[in-house]
Amino acid sequence: MLDLNTIVVISLAILAVFSLILILVIIPLALQFSRTLSALQSLLDTVNNDVSPTVKDIKESFYGVKNVLKSGTSLFEDRFSETSVLFSSSMHGLLVGIKEYFATCKTDETGYNNNGSMNIRR
Repeated sequence: MLDLNTIVVISLAILAVFSLILILVIIPLALQFSRTLSALQSLLDTVNNDVSPTVKDIKESFYGVKNVLKSGTSLFEDRFSETSVLFSSSMHGLLVGIKEYFATCKTDETGYNNNGSMNIRR
């Protein structure tokens, strides 16, 4: 039968082998983790140094386009309101002119149909 000393030695040998395997696995993982963190730091530095000013420039460009569109829209609205006033004034003047033209053709003695009455023949 195995005595207690032999069991302790076998247990320590197994523990040493598993510890060695664990160290052999953890060291490359720790090195890769360190490289990953340095690459992440480089990426974040690049984002802060290059992307942030670019995003700021793009935002300023969009605000510039927005301001130009806003001023163009207000200018268009002003011109449209002026055009609508001009058009309605022109139409009113045209209708008044047509009314005055036909008013000279109509008298109390003759209607529009020259039959002497205001009623239209049917």
